[in-house]
Amino acid sequence: MQKMTLSGETGQCTVWRNPNSFTLPKKEKHASNVNTYGGTAYFSWGTFTAGQKIKLEWDWYDSTSFDALQTLLENDEQMVWDPQTGTTYNVEMMQLDGKYVESSLVDAPWRRSVVLELLIQSEV
Repeated sequence: MQKMTLSGETGQCTVWRNPNSFTLPKKEKHASNVNTYGGTAYFSWGTFTAGQKIKLEWDWYDSTSFDALQTLLENDEQMVWDPQTGTTYNVEMMQLDGKYVESSLVDAPWRRSVVLELLIQSEV
């Protein structure tokens, strides 16, 4: 499997390695109902992926690559996310978190339990 990419006008990042797990984007039904005196009123806007929050999770992540993701988050612009599943999405980076780990057993610091949260705006 090819690696996922995030790209925007001010930068691009190929993820250091594919996530250990991530939420698969899928069309969800958007509907509402209201109880009325004689029954219920039902409204449906159909199925779409916009508005879904996607979590990409890594057990370990290289600190330099984590910093590249942090820079994209701080740029605060809409990104194009290509998860290599056949569909590409316009997304907003909502949150990035990971525990900083420095160990004498490795040559550089790492991030552990990394979670990147994306909000799907639309399909490209």
